[in-house]
This record gives sequence, C-alpha cells and structure tokens, in this order.
Amino acid sequence: MTQAWRRAAVAALPFLLAWAAVLAVYAALRDRLPDRLATHFGPGGQADGFTGLGAFLPVVTTLLLLPGLIVAVVALRSRTALGAQQGLVAIGFGTAAMLGYAHIVMLWVNASAARAADVTFPLWHLAVSLAAAGVVGWAGWLLAGRDAAPADETAEAAGPRLPLAKGEAAVWTRGVGSPVLAVLGAGTTLLGVVLAVATDTRAETALIVVGLISVALSRCRVTVDRRGLSVAPWFAPRPRMRIPLERIANATSREARVLGLGGWGYRIQSGRSALVLRSGDALFLRLTTGKEFVVTVDDAATAAALLNTLVERDRTNTGT
Repeated sequence: MTQAWRRAAVAALPFLLAWAAVLAVYAALRDRLPDRLATHFGPGGQADGFTGLGAFLPVVTTLLLLPGLIVAVVALRSRTALGAQQGLVAIGFGTAAMLGYAHIVMLWVNASAARAADVTFPLWHLAVSLAAAGVVGWAGWLLAGRDAAPADETAEAAGPRLPLAKGEAAVWTRGVGSPVLAVLGAGTTLLGVVLAVATDTRAETALIVVGLISVALSRCRVTVDRRGLSVAPWFAPRPRMRIPLERIANATSREARVLGLGGWGYRIQSGRSALVLRSGDALFLRLTTGKEFVVTVDDAATAAALLNTLVERDRTNTGT
C-alpha cells in the first residue's frame, strides 16, 4: 500500500467502523423498533423530530460514510505526511465516534419505548459522546503522529524583476481551483438535501447554504497589474480582494502546503492571512505593515517578479 492510500485508509477508518457498529445494533434491535423513529430531541430530551424506519439506514449511511469519503479524498490528495495532518485525523476520529455513539443510543432508546412520541434521550449521553469523541480523537492524533511530518520549507526564493520598458504595461492572471473545497461543498450540499427529504431536522438549510458557498469559492482568478494584486471568484468579477501596489513591500514565491498555512479557504493567523486552495506553488507578499499575505497559485514566480517590478516603478513615480 502506498503512503497516499495508507493516509486515506487511516482517515476513513473511524467512519467505516462507526457505520458498521450502527448497522450491527440496528440489525440486533430491528424487531423492536417502531415504524417511525424519534431522531431529533428538544432541550429536555423529549422527541420532537421523526424519521421513517425505512429512511434511517440511508440517512445514517450518508451521515457517516460521506464525511469518511471526503476526509479520505483530502488525505489521498495531500502531498504531506500523515503527521502533518494530525488535526484533520483527530477531528475525523472524534466526529465519527460522536456520531456513531449518538446513533447507537438513538436506536436503543427507540427500541425501549412503546411509541416514538414517548422516546426520551437522556442528556447525560451527550457528555458520554463528547468524552468518546475526545478519547477516540486523541487516539487518531497519536496514530497520525507515527508518521513524522517533514520540516516545513521556509527559505524564501527572491523573485527576480520582470524587465519592462518605460511606459510598458503588463498583466499576469491565472485561475486556481480547490478540488477539496469543491468536494466538501458538494458533499455538504448533498447531505443537506438528503436531510431535507428524509428527516424532520432543522439543519438542512444551513448545510445547503454552507455547501453552495464552498462550491462557489472553490475556484478563483488571481491577477497582477498596475493596480496591484486582485483575487476574484470564478463566477463574477466581484466580490474581489485587492492589495494595491503601495501596500506591497516585496513579493516572493515558493512551495507551500495547505496544512502549513492553516487549512483550506481564507485563513487568518498571527501576522499573516492566506487564501489557500491547494498545496504547491504560492505567491507570498510582504506588506508595508510588516504582515504577510499568501495565495496559492501556479506560476507564482512570474507573478512575484512582475509585482516587484511594478512596486519599484510605482515608488519611483511617486518619489517614495
């Protein structure tokens, strides 16, 4: 088994085990379960949402195997060792444990009640599920840590100037996409649709909205011109992020890893913000404020060289 497939197997394993455990309990209690299951509970633990018995297995399969598939794809496509993905693995393990425990208890309390409307979910189970998530998540953290993460490459490659004649204009632009955000967005949207059709929960609208936003922001266009750097979504010129030349001290390019920048999407860290769509070539801007902005994009060396030339020209023209 290659390292990439091993990463994927480790990331997906807890979701598969949780799904198998729920199926085993379902098979054992099948004859005692009512035709309508209580699947949502109010603050006091009383049932206030229900799902047909025939819809339970498709729903729980989606809830457990779809996230497992997503984290497996993320781990498979990542270029980093499993040790660099400890946070992702730990969250996946903990989430699978919490969902598996909750669904097993849900089946048990339904089997113990005469009617679905009489079902109660003892709230102490929430504490147990959180404890299980913590223990299993810690186990995932330790398991992932057995593969040491390689040291991050922090050496900056100084971007050369791009020669331009006096008065000559130049524009550089590239599109960049994130398969991970697209898959996550599509999966979240699908999960929301499944819940809307099959259950009486209230979370489906939020899931659909979050999923569609993730898909919409999964691809953008990065442009360098006389106005500076701009980043816009693929479907429209606005909303747009712009960093003008006067705010840029210099630009460099180097390889970057998603998890080294804090994960996918727009990330804010101490002294740095980043738009991270995938690992690989990235454009690093040192701003006049002393902070840093990063965007992952192909051919970042050319973008850095053009930006340095335009920044130098702008300072010469303005006398700063």
